[in-house]
Amino acid sequence: MTGDSVMAGAIDRARLGNVVQATQKQNNDWRIVHGLEAGAVISRVEALPAHLRALALYLFGPFTREELAEHREIVEIALYRKLLNEGVKLPGQGKGLPTAEKLETLRYLCAAALYHHSEVTLPFRREGLPTPKAVQRWMLDECGVEVEVRFWTRRDRVTWGGVWEHVLGVLNDWEAWALAGVSRLRVSLTAA
Repeated sequence: MTGDSVMAGAIDRARLGNVVQATQKQNNDWRIVHGLEAGAVISRVEALPAHLRALALYLFGPFTREELAEHREIVEIALYRKLLNEGVKLPGQGKGLPTAEKLETLRYLCAAALYHHSEVTLPFRREGLPTPKAVQRWMLDECGVEVEVRFWTRRDRVTWGGVWEHVLGVLNDWEAWALAGVSRLRVSLTAA
């Protein structure tokens, strides 16, 4: 970069807190500043741990369905492992280890929760999977796994509804952590 380049001027203006002029005919300053801000956001997202980076890209990245599948899988596996490491109790588990069937159901419940979270998160704000029956139907249609929702919530025992709420809470926390670095960036860009 030379001292008299447009990009150098945009950087200097941004540091001083000046508004970059965009009114002059054929002025490309706004594109340059936009590129600098986008680069800073990309840098922050790429610096995240793998599962948070994948979540941020899955929720907010401009990707095709095929590209999203890789990010989705990373998040699902990280979520599943987190629940196993926490020793989450599954319905009907008792004091022993969960059965392979229950672990498979948990794995696909994580997939359903991620799908739901991505649907109800901005910018979409779609319905997602609002009821236990919707979760059950999605898991059967998408994963071929049937989850028992007859007793989705009960106070006297562990239920799939309780596990569902826990998984959604983890996803909310992860999204907040992923976006925290980007939101701090916005504050530093406006203060610069």
